[in-house]
Amino acid sequence: MDDAPARRTVLIVEDDPLSARVAEKILARLGYGVCAVIETGEGAVAEAKAHAPDVVLMDINLAGNMDGVTAARAIIESLGAPVIFLTAAVDREIMDRVAATGAAGYIQKPVKLLDLKANLEMAITRRERERPCPTDAAAQLYRRLLEAVARAFDRPFAVVDPDGRVLFAHPDGRLAGELFADAFPAEPPAPTETDTPCPDASGQPLAWVRLLGRE
Repeated sequence: MDDAPARRTVLIVEDDPLSARVAEKILARLGYGVCAVIETGEGAVAEAKAHAPDVVLMDINLAGNMDGVTAARAIIESLGAPVIFLTAAVDREIMDRVAATGAAGYIQKPVKLLDLKANLEMAITRRERERPCPTDAAAQLYRRLLEAVARAFDRPFAVVDPDGRVLFAHPDGRLAGELFADAFPAEPPAPTETDTPCPDASGQPLAWVRLLGRE
């Protein structure tokens, strides 16, 4: 079984065959895979949705009715994929349109290896930083679920991790992060038979739930 990480993929949008081949060769030297080479803006949008590339290299003047700037805007808005423009044209109006798309970079032709390498690395790093952390998203979802349960539940309770730290408390959510023994000194500090364990899929304890107070 091959445990090597998957190569980053790039979609090339270029209607000049020679320029496209040059870009492909440079990408191969840099270790990137090319998922497709497309000549039109309309095709670029469709291929980006089909392949979800890590980066799109986009020429501005393309065959077809949709230019590269319009295609880039559609790709960025629908997929969030970073777009790096490759073009020989340097025009103030064009540059203003490019800047308005939120593109990740702009490289003048002829493309040089070091320029492309730097722009690709910056584009990918920027996208990774902008992506929400899965653990943060899961924690936020977990907290929202607990808050929803708390609103429908009259009895005070606390969710405690295996280290004895409060993950969530109702009705006083401000106690999250405190040691259970400090937050609730009148309660037994360790799990008891009446507490509800919360194991993970393998059966390992993730937390336990204590109904607080005595009925």
